[in-house]
Amino acid sequence: MIIIIMLVVFLVSGGITFYLRYQQIEGAKPFTIDPEVAIDPNKEYRISYWDYDLLIGQSEDYNQFLQQTIEEFSNIYPNIKVTYQLLPFSRGEQKLQEAVELGTPPDIYDDIFSSRLISEELQIPVNLLFGESDQARYKQLGISALTYDNKIWGLPNWLIPQIWVGNQRILNRAKVDLAKIKSQGWSWDEFYQSAIKVKDLDDKSYIVFNPYNTDIFYQLLANIDENNLLSPDGGSFNRKSLVAIFTFLDRLRKEKLFPRKINKMNKRLIAGFWKGEAGIIAPVNTFLLNNLLKRDLKERYIDITLLPVPSNSMKRKAPLKVTSLLLFRQKEYQGDDHSKAVYQFAKFINQEKSLYLAEKLRVVPAYLPLQSIWQERVNLNNQLKEEMLSYVDRGIYRRITSNYSLEEELKDIIDKHYQEFWLKTLSVDRVVDDIINESQNYFNQDKTEKAEEN
Repeated sequence: MIIIIMLVVFLVSGGITFYLRYQQIEGAKPFTIDPEVAIDPNKEYRISYWDYDLLIGQSEDYNQFLQQTIEEFSNIYPNIKVTYQLLPFSRGEQKLQEAVELGTPPDIYDDIFSSRLISEELQIPVNLLFGESDQARYKQLGISALTYDNKIWGLPNWLIPQIWVGNQRILNRAKVDLAKIKSQGWSWDEFYQSAIKVKDLDDKSYIVFNPYNTDIFYQLLANIDENNLLSPDGGSFNRKSLVAIFTFLDRLRKEKLFPRKINKMNKRLIAGFWKGEAGIIAPVNTFLLNNLLKRDLKERYIDITLLPVPSNSMKRKAPLKVTSLLLFRQKEYQGDDHSKAVYQFAKFINQEKSLYLAEKLRVVPAYLPLQSIWQERVNLNNQLKEEMLSYVDRGIYRRITSNYSLEEELKDIIDKHYQEFWLKTLSVDRVVDDIINESQNYFNQDKTEKAEEN
């Protein structure tokens, strides 16, 4: 009898748990915003904006720009009060994550690291706030990069082509066909042959890859045939893709095309370039490229040229990064009208700041009406300007997986073993095995979570 009672209690409690869980899933309504909502002119709105000090070494100028922009916005919307905070680059993402976990994220966050989706619960899909023609005003590749589950998770800000940088004087001496490379791209083998030509110029000529920066891995991944890093069922890494990328890198390493001390190669990236020793350097982020371009205007013996990432795909696309403004709501929701006020400021500063920083940092704005103005104002020679726009037009944006949390875990694994490949001189088989073996736990966990959801 006792056993029967216990069994009944177990079944009832289990049934209730299942029922409540089912009701929670079935009854949960997706977050929406009334498209007809208006900002109340008689109500005061307080908006927080988190950014980074993007003009390194010019903090005063950047603060002044933000203050002026906020003042201009306040002249239009005097009842919307905006405060801003500049985050440290080293802790900005962590601070945002902590705020999200507490349910108190800022209203607007400048996502310069291209994260796209931080929290499906508190992040606001901007398509809920778009006016009739808002989406069409942005470069559609930027919109696509921020789209997941039929929602647009941010306002595109900059379009940053992932390019490598060459010293045109060295490459001309090596008889590398730059015109063909820039117009048609180059294969991995063509890059390999060009690097050999640079090395053969003299004992001091080489190419430099930063062994601590995995951007090269993801740039190559975006430009290979069947570029999916995951298996068709998404349950493991695609060994073929991993082997292809590391075999290419290993081929360059075995040919000794890099400086002798590979573990200190990152220190030769800039120094070797300005000494006229490095013919090609990679990867090159926005801030480094801007620094190179500014100094190039003063150099007499270096001519910078922008090079596409080598590809073993016939399409020869240019990998692209997209930065954006992410909009959030707090756990204690402040209302649709507050979200509308947040969007109005996000649009304003996105468009104003895009042009200001596009000029300063020489990045291409994603907001289409600004691109022609950028072409007129940006301090670049016509050739470099045309090259940058050409790479944006050929741009391609891809992620490892649409599962944001899984992607972050997988990237951490790849990043660690990519560095070990260089610093410990690991073989291709060893580094690929290490990545696949360590990642399997995360794939198994993802499978379990999907099974529980179903």
